[in-house]
Amino acid sequence: METPIPPFDEESIPVLTDVLVPGAPAAAMPDAESIAARLRESVASYLTRDLRKTIEAHCREALADHATWLVNQVTKEVALSLESRMLDWVREAVDDEMKRRPTDVDAPQPGRLDA
Repeated sequence: METPIPPFDEESIPVLTDVLVPGAPAAAMPDAESIAARLRESVASYLTRDLRKTIEAHCREALADHATWLVNQVTKEVALSLESRMLDWVREAVDDEMKRRPTDVDAPQPGRLDA
């Protein structure tokens, strides 16, 4: 699930047509430094609040996806390892059991009804 990037609050940035009003005295118009300061504040606010939340959400999603992938990989590796060793363990157990049983022909054998 992709987290949408929140929109930038453009209300706090002055529009040039609002600043440069025809017939207004030059002293009443903000200078480039004050416009840049307002823009800097707006961008900094956006980066520390809204965009930060979005970045954190993306990081959480990526971490969760990677953790899921990692768990799946470990599970596959364990299953493959057990699968290959299981046959050896069963074979050894059967061989050990066969060695412990008497070799006498008259000894009862499992599954035979004439014993």
